[in-house]
Amino acid sequence: MRKPEVPTRGTLLGTSAYIFLIRFFPTLASVAALIWLSRYMPPAWYGRYQSFWVQWQVLHVLATLGLPTLVLTYPAATVNGLIRGASRWQLSGLAAWVLLLSGGLWGMQWVLGSPFAAWQAALFLVLGVPVAVLESYALLGRQFRDVALVSIGYAGLFGLAHALLVGQVLSSEHLMNGLLLGNVLRLVFLARLGYRQYRQQPAEVVAWAAVRSLWAHTALNEVVQILFRWIDKLLLNFLLPTALFALYFNGTLDVPFLPLLLGAAGSALLLHFGEPELSDAERIRTLRRAAAVLGRIVFPLFVFLLFFRAELFGVVFRHRYDAAVPLFLLSSLVIPLRAYNFTALLQHKGRGRTISTGAVLDLLLALALMYPLYRWLGLGGVALAFVISTYGQAAYYLWHTARLLNVGWPELLPWKTWLVQLAGFGLAGFLLHWVLAQYLSETGTLWTGAGVVVGLLAVQLWQVRRQQM
Repeated sequence: MRKPEVPTRGTLLGTSAYIFLIRFFPTLASVAALIWLSRYMPPAWYGRYQSFWVQWQVLHVLATLGLPTLVLTYPAATVNGLIRGASRWQLSGLAAWVLLLSGGLWGMQWVLGSPFAAWQAALFLVLGVPVAVLESYALLGRQFRDVALVSIGYAGLFGLAHALLVGQVLSSEHLMNGLLLGNVLRLVFLARLGYRQYRQQPAEVVAWAAVRSLWAHTALNEVVQILFRWIDKLLLNFLLPTALFALYFNGTLDVPFLPLLLGAAGSALLLHFGEPELSDAERIRTLRRAAAVLGRIVFPLFVFLLFFRAELFGVVFRHRYDAAVPLFLLSSLVIPLRAYNFTALLQHKGRGRTISTGAVLDLLLALALMYPLYRWLGLGGVALAFVISTYGQAAYYLWHTARLLNVGWPELLPWKTWLVQLAGFGLAGFLLHWVLAQYLSETGTLWTGAGVVVGLLAVQLWQVRRQQM
């Protein structure tokens, strides 16, 4: 339990840091694997590899049905009550749903071709669902250190397996066997954490019907969000040759750690918004403070990627995917939105319908814009369609949050702070790139610029930490 004398913003920072750490190392391992494979594996093979992960990402969210997020939305006693009240029919239905989707993934691997055996892909999905739910349950009990150790161990296994694949020590199927073993171990350890927490926490008597509406909307929102994030890649992986799909995939990559950072901050906000002593005005101030802190991290990264994009693709991918740089520029235009969690207050207030409606409208707008913009700009038009719809969704959520809390929408955002941050970091980034490009090689420009940005971010985080102490 939080100590009464500790301010909410301090515990919010600590909780966000723990959650970020838990998700950081698996993401870091995935990024390292992506770079290694892009540099050393044939584009056609790399395209098939990423095709599997696109399919898995979509089906994994479909299979979990929003349960990881739902678990973090309620107090531990309520979640324990829901677990205790779940019937055999409900559990059997969830298991059947997961098996059905794993069969679908099996079929896609068999039809499209995959680096992995079809049964391996299906089993990987089956194991991933309870792992995701149990991890959220352990986070609800604030077992951060134990979950972090499990996460770091799996990340190490993931990175090592891919290094051995690139070194031609392991085959593709041997790689997946290692990942399956890692997931089995994760499941065992997280199950032990979950059982310990279930035994120690009280259970509140609650019926599933009481949470059915929020659960349905949470699941729908997560499905729509993942479709929005991956629908272009999911469609194009059926339509494009694998080498061209690899080009599009690398050009429209999310900057890996920004969604991770926003997800950690969002999970922490949900945990802290649930504290009964907070008023709505205090929740708004907490959200604004979190947005100001995120701006100090998001905007320098955005500026760096904007000005150093050509060097990034040239050095990291050895000029194998230079044609993807314009795609990367367009898709990067959504990065400034990562400095704010547009749904945290809506989710806290149980406005699942509003969140789901915004997500559906977002996806429909992107799909409606895809074809005409593709005819105009080619594959870049597909990327631009999703940028436009993302800004539309952000405006929709902001407007509804302002109505719900009866405040003006500018009161929800740290506008002045953001403008100062963006202007300052933008000018500094432009000058830094211009000076470095005059005197250093492509590699020197990239790594010197990256070093400056990393140092700047370290200073920003140190200052934030001092302010919270």
